[in-house]
Amino acid sequence: MSAPRTVTVQTLDHGDVTLAEPSWCVVEHPAGNHRSGIHHEGAECAATVDLPGHGRIEFLKASLSQFPFAEYGSRDVTVAVEVEGECYEFDSARLGDLAAAITSHALSGLLPLRARLQSLEGEAR
Repeated sequence: MSAPRTVTVQTLDHGDVTLAEPSWCVVEHPAGNHRSGIHHEGAECAATVDLPGHGRIEFLKASLSQFPFAEYGSRDVTVAVEVEGECYEFDSARLGDLAAAITSHALSGLLPLRARLQSLEGEAR
């Protein structure tokens, strides 16, 4: 078994800070930040769709996230999800709620709208 990875970050307010580097963290930790701004971030996943005239777009970008020295909010690992340009943090229970809401919206909102649109398209012909 290998020793845990560590990283040393030069901060503005605490000098060199050495901390454990999670195996899932894929970002560099630049110098010149405050200790509370040190951020572990995992690989991003996103929903994608092809839109005529726009190409492939991504939405609902999500990744593991942790601010191990956060002064406000949680220091726990969460999943950060981007919605309309804002990032929201979810624990596992709340992420399950989000997944259920997305699934419900797809099944009871988007798919019925698609069916209605298809019927209207058929009438227009």
